[in-house]
Amino acid sequence: MPGISGDFSLPSCEATTVMSQVRRALGATLGTMLLITGAGVIPAEADVREGTVTVTSGGYEVTARVVVEDRSTTTPYELPVDIYLEHDGTAISLDQGWVVVTDSAGRDLRAGDSGLTEIADGHLRAVPRLQNYAPIGDYTVSFTAFVDVDGPSGPASVRIGAADVVTFQVLYRSDLEMTVRSANMPVGAVTTLAGSLGWLVRDSTDEYAPVAATGAVVDFAFDPDGAATRRTLGSAKVDQTGFYSFSTRVAGPGKWYASYAGNETQLAATVRVTQTARPHDLAIHQGTAERTQNGVTAGIRVTSTDVVTTLEPQTVRVDFGVTTFGTILSVYGVHLDGRRGEGIYPNGRHLWPRHKFSGDGTAGYITTRMDALTPPGVYDVGADVTVNSCTKWWGEAYPTSGSCGSKNVRINDDTVTTLTVKRASTTTISASSKVLAKPGWVTLKGSVRKLQLVSKREAAYRLAPKTSVKLYWDPAGSAPARYKKTVSTNAKGAWTAKFPMSASGRWIAEFPGTSLNAPSSRTVSVTVR
Repeated sequence: MPGISGDFSLPSCEATTVMSQVRRALGATLGTMLLITGAGVIPAEADVREGTVTVTSGGYEVTARVVVEDRSTTTPYELPVDIYLEHDGTAISLDQGWVVVTDSAGRDLRAGDSGLTEIADGHLRAVPRLQNYAPIGDYTVSFTAFVDVDGPSGPASVRIGAADVVTFQVLYRSDLEMTVRSANMPVGAVTTLAGSLGWLVRDSTDEYAPVAATGAVVDFAFDPDGAATRRTLGSAKVDQTGFYSFSTRVAGPGKWYASYAGNETQLAATVRVTQTARPHDLAIHQGTAERTQNGVTAGIRVTSTDVVTTLEPQTVRVDFGVTTFGTILSVYGVHLDGRRGEGIYPNGRHLWPRHKFSGDGTAGYITTRMDALTPPGVYDVGADVTVNSCTKWWGEAYPTSGSCGSKNVRINDDTVTTLTVKRASTTTISASSKVLAKPGWVTLKGSVRKLQLVSKREAAYRLAPKTSVKLYWDPAGSAPARYKKTVSTNAKGAWTAKFPMSASGRWIAEFPGTSLNAPSSRTVSVTVR
C-alpha cells in the first residue's frame, strides 16, 4: 500500500479540525453466553470510540468520522475501522486510502488489510488484524484518504487524514454469563439471576491463563417492556468459584441486564436475558431447599400458585430453578401430594408429572391437569432432584477438560412449598329496580352456588344454603366501596336485602369463600334520577 508508513500532515492551505469522543453501543461479543428457554442473550456492550477530522480543500468541506470499538486480546482478531464521510458537495468517492493502527508499545499493526475500501456511499472501511499476544493498553488510529468530490465548484481531489485521530483500548477478555433461574414466571415471584465471570490474563510464561473473577462486582438492571425506563436493581460479588447470584422479583415481561464494569486490564462486559412473565389472580407460594454433600452446597427454589377448579380441566404449572452454581442433572420428580381425600381419590391425589427443562438445565417446570374431581385442600409441593454442582469456574480447567469440578448433590424434600386447591363458586345479585325516579328503597336478591361432588365421578354447581354473603355499596365517582351488611342464604340458597337509596352507584354481593370453595362476587348498578 503506497505510503503505508503514513505521512498524516496536511498542506498549509487546508484547514483541519480534529475531535475525538467515546460513546456506548452494542458491539463485540464477549465470552460464552448461555440461552434459556423463552429467553435470549445478546452481545455485550462495548465502548465505541469516535474521532473526527474536517478539511477544507478545492472549494469543499469534508468531514471524516472515524469509528472503532474497544477489543479484547482474543478472537476475533479482525479490527474493523469505519470512516463515514460528510461533505457539502453532491457526490464523493474514494480514490485510495489506508489506516495505520499503532499498539500500546508504539508498533504499527502489519497484519490484516489496512487499505480502505468503499462499503457504501460515504462509508469507508479497513480491517487490520490483531495478532496473538497483542499487548493491552491504548491503541491509536491514523489514516490518509484521497477522495473525489463533485458539486457546484466542479470536481476536486481532496486529501483528508490525521495522525492519532482516535484512541481505543485493547484489554484482556472478560467471560460473563448469565441465566435467569426461571422461564415464564408468575408476576411477583422471586427469581434468581445467576451466572459466572472469569478473566483471561497472561501468566508468567506469557500464555493466556483463565481465572475466576473472584471479588469482581456484577451490577443488575431490569428494562420492562413498554415505555417504562430501565431501573437499577443492585449488585453481587463473584465468589471463589467464579459464580454470582442475585435474587429479585419478577415485575413483568422485560429484559434483565448483568454488567461488569471492567478495570485497567479487563474489558467491560454486559449480557441481557429476556424474561417472560404470566399474570395471575391467585396467591404465589415459594420455598427453597438446600443440602450440603461432598463438601458442596446445592439449592433449589420451587414456585407454585393456588388453583381454582371448574368443570373444565385446566393446566396447573409449578416452576423450579437452581439457586446455586450448577445444573439439574436428573429429576426423580417435582411432585404434588394432596392432604385431603375425596371421591375417586379417597387417600388424596398424588401427582408426579414429567418435568421440562429450560435450555441450560438450571431451571424447569412441571404441568398437570386438574378438574372438579380433584380433591380441594392443601397440596405439598416436594422435590427429589440431583444438582450437578460446580466447585470452580469452567475456564480454569481449559484447555485440558473445561470441567467445573462438578459434584452431584441430591436434594429430597417432600414439602418445599405448598399450594391450595379450591372449587369454584358463583354469586348472583339483582335489583327490584335499576332506575329510581327519585330517592327510595330498592330490594336486592341473589343466590350462591358451589361446585361440589354429586357422586364419586361427577361434580356440579349446587345452590348453597346457610351461606354468608357480604353486601357493599359503591357510590358513583371516586369514593371507595363501603361495607353495608352480611346476609345469609336460606334453605334454597337464596338471599334478599332491602336498602334506601338517594344516589346512583352499584351494589356488590360477595361470597368470601371457604376452605374448599373459592370466593366469588357480582354487581348490579342502580341509577337515581
